[in-house]
Amino acid sequence: MDPNREKRKIKVGIIGCGGISTAHIKRLRSLPQIELSGFADTNRKAALSLKEEFIGKNKDDSLVFTDYKEMIERCHLDAVGIFTPHTLHFSQCLYSLEKGLHVLVEKPMTTEVSHAEKLINKAKEKNKVLLVAYQRHYQPIFLYAKKVIEEGKLGEIKFISASLAQEWRSLSDNTWRQNPQLSGGGQLMDSGSHLIDITLWLTELEPKEVFAFVDKQELKVDIFSSFSIKFKNGALASIAISGDAPGWYENLSIWGSEGALFFQEGKVYHQLSNGDIYQPSHLPSSSDPDTNFIRAILGKEKVHSPGECGLKVIRLTKAIYKSGRKGQKVAL
Repeated sequence: MDPNREKRKIKVGIIGCGGISTAHIKRLRSLPQIELSGFADTNRKAALSLKEEFIGKNKDDSLVFTDYKEMIERCHLDAVGIFTPHTLHFSQCLYSLEKGLHVLVEKPMTTEVSHAEKLINKAKEKNKVLLVAYQRHYQPIFLYAKKVIEEGKLGEIKFISASLAQEWRSLSDNTWRQNPQLSGGGQLMDSGSHLIDITLWLTELEPKEVFAFVDKQELKVDIFSSFSIKFKNGALASIAISGDAPGWYENLSIWGSEGALFFQEGKVYHQLSNGDIYQPSHLPSSSDPDTNFIRAILGKEKVHSPGECGLKVIRLTKAIYKSGRKGQKVAL
């Protein structure tokens, strides 16, 4: 990392000024090491509105762009946050990395496996941070679980059960999320990405094959998906995702040879080998992808949700879609 970095601000540009960008900017702006230095969106009003919210009205509208490449060329950035529709991530990430910038990108990192591989290689070539905004990696309940599993306290992972239900269909109606040219897929590619990621990240299991049912409900993208995974160690997983529910619900259970972990309503429960279940009272401290991104640029932390996580997620996601189309098992 740049030894002189701490002597000056890290200049960050925003690519994609829609709803999710606000949460990222609030976290970034709380960090004294950064300077918001550009806002790019094909909708200039959206970029201008975001600039005005965080920089102020009638102050330096030269920071507002409709072309992210122009922003990168003119604003002398160190890093970018990419918060655009899914299928745009690859080209925007690649261009930014080629220009020598660190990249924070929303999930899914890409919608194609080959694109994910290319971004990882480019980030290594340029020696730049590539971080995917999988926020569960930074939440206390999952950090606790990660430590428990890494320390072998669950023994060998044997079975995983998970489900996610949201009113995704109604909330995404008439938006780019239901346009496959921009989204790359439906609920599975979108919110489902988080559930796949946390399952793979916690267990570090490698999928061997998958069998899936995928239902679009006569729309252009998937609304329901249900799939079974067999991992290379012999473990099994059963995962269901609903995009047309009356509200939000998520659960994840991981069973090992020496115990189990259950995640429900934002809490984690640990079952011991003797059958006793308890709720841990002392959990690790929380963080977030944006803080980790800046601290990784400064060389103070490793990247906790790297591009490799994005690759694992899209590899499994594409296999699920393929199985759903073919009606048969798909090997990974």
